Amino acid sequence: MEIKWLSYVPMYIALCEEKSIAGAAKKLHCSNAHASRQLKQLEEILSVQLIQRTTRQFNLTYDGQRFYQQVKSLMKGAEQINEQVMETDQVAGHLRIAASASFGAALLNRSLIEFRKMYPEVTFEVIFIEMPLDLIESGFDVAFFFTNNPPEGYIGHHLRSLHCKPFAHEDYLANKPNIVTPEELNQLEHIVYRNADLNLDTWRFHHLQTKQEVSVVLQSVLSSNLVQSMLEATLAGCGVAMLDEFALEKLNCEERTQLVPLLPDWQTDAILPLYILYPKREHLPKRTRVFIEHFKQQSS
Repeated sequence: MEIKWLSYVPMYIALCEEKSIAGAAKKLHCSNAHASRQLKQLEEILSVQLIQRTTRQFNLTYDGQRFYQQVKSLMKGAEQINEQVMETDQVAGHLRIAASASFGAALLNRSLIEFRKMYPEVTFEVIFIEMPLDLIESGFDVAFFFTNNPPEGYIGHHLRSLHCKPFAHEDYLANKPNIVTPEELNQLEHIVYRNADLNLDTWRFHHLQTKQEVSVVLQSVLSSNLVQSMLEATLAGCGVAMLDEFALEKLNCEERTQLVPLLPDWQTDAILPLYILYPKREHLPKRTRVFIEHFKQQSS
């Protein structure tokens, strides 16, 4: 039996994921006119409107969303069959990656670049978003998110957690009182991480020798949902910021020396476990398996 719509599936998936004619055309290296014509022909074959298009909006209809989920699953299955039948030593293909917008770029960029150098035949599309999503429905192969409970249906491998310490620029501290205990932090101004779902203003400190525990709530004079912005404000002498060492990696020697760690005899609880998440299924494409293993080794 001839399936007339099958040849249109790659274009339709690209349209759904790029959310524009121009984006899909660019992704598949064809003209905008060809992409638009393919969509029109597909809708005529199926006798249903798949995408509601206006000059400003590009939305899937109910039927379009269902069709996308079905053909996306179909293509994943076809890729698995192709991988099994035509398995080679070559690691190639395209990976769609979702990552936490809050910390993803700072934590992942270097490892992504290293992987790209090792496997130049693999192309990437990295989307930084704030909230975890349904990977399969959204067409992602892998995701990096901070979570205490990996979602059902996915395998989650713990990469690391954040171990934050209070840092301030030496110029800011020049005329400030000497801070010896966590409670005394509130004598200083604070730069706090905050987004719609997460407010990192409450910290529990443990003394390394006495094991004493102290919880403090830091009053912010500046809040941001970007770690890089917090770091820049700290370097500018705006106050104290709770930062993990990863945030300091790109500083030059002079900048790193100018940042003073406070409370060296205290440490905070580890927070925000970072997981690499991927769908739980028997056969992952080789590029996905190698990519996951690369990040597991990076974290060990």
